[in-house]
Amino acid sequence: MDHGMYPGNKRSNEDISSGLNDNKRNRNIPSTRTEYRFLIAASDSNAIFGRNGENYQSLRNKYHNQIDISQVQTPERVLIFYGDEDRAMSILADILPIMAQNQGVRPGFVELRAMIHSSQAGAVIGKSGDRIKEFRQKYNLDTKVFPNATPGDTTERILSLRGELPNIIECLKEVYSILDQTPVRGPIRIYDPSFYDGVDVERYGGFGENHDFQATRTRFNPNQQQQHSGNYNNRNNANHMNYSQNNGPMPTTVQVTIPNALSSSILGPRCSRIAQIRQQSGCVIKFDDPLPSNDRIISIIGMPNNIIQAQYLMQTAVKQWTNATVSS
Repeated sequence: MDHGMYPGNKRSNEDISSGLNDNKRNRNIPSTRTEYRFLIAASDSNAIFGRNGENYQSLRNKYHNQIDISQVQTPERVLIFYGDEDRAMSILADILPIMAQNQGVRPGFVELRAMIHSSQAGAVIGKSGDRIKEFRQKYNLDTKVFPNATPGDTTERILSLRGELPNIIECLKEVYSILDQTPVRGPIRIYDPSFYDGVDVERYGGFGENHDFQATRTRFNPNQQQQHSGNYNNRNNANHMNYSQNNGPMPTTVQVTIPNALSSSILGPRCSRIAQIRQQSGCVIKFDDPLPSNDRIISIIGMPNNIIQAQYLMQTAVKQWTNATVSS
């Protein structure tokens, strides 16, 4: 196994801890990383390839075949760059505009999901989530490290960055600088998208079929009630519960973020309240583990009208059982 994708020097734990709290990080340390891995949606892969693969071949010629994309028939692929960091960032500067145009959120806005070793995820998140918050504020990005490793008993986790193209590149440079100073612990088992099953995409940061890049995680607001009928105005994430070729109606997934302190109002004693909400709405409702920021992500899976009802019932529970309010 080539450890060039996850390099690290022999620093003590004390040195690492000290470095994580140092705002003046040493970005002059030469990197030994030779492989940069990203998880991308199949639609982004198709855009990078272009018509008859001409765009992809042009990029490979320009960068001397230092680009590779896994060729599997699943909703997600692995994009790989080979070489030093300067070369990788140059390739990224060429590819991100293609992805941004394909994703179609707005000009110059893109989502990129970098793959990092599980043992290094803590260095990116930081103590109590302070590092990931710093990235958000410093680079004006929506950043998230997903809680689960990628499928197939791997040791890779996903760092998602959403925002303006130049900010993503600058943020990634700092991320890789941190990783270069954080030794990998344990085995290295990389993700093969052939193991994709579509079941756990929300927790490891994968892509559902026909992934909607314009979907956003909604901040839960109990003071803004959902209606049982009418237009469904929330953007929803078209992730499927299972990867299926059926042409019939498919459930979608909406994620809402709440302060962890409000979770008990929705769950109820011995989870009795959430069980009732699931039964009444007909939705699958999953609570992620609390984030370092003391927020919690709730995934609601079902048909759009059922999801609206589930949100309404959760909002009612919060208003009835707590006096807290949440700003959107």
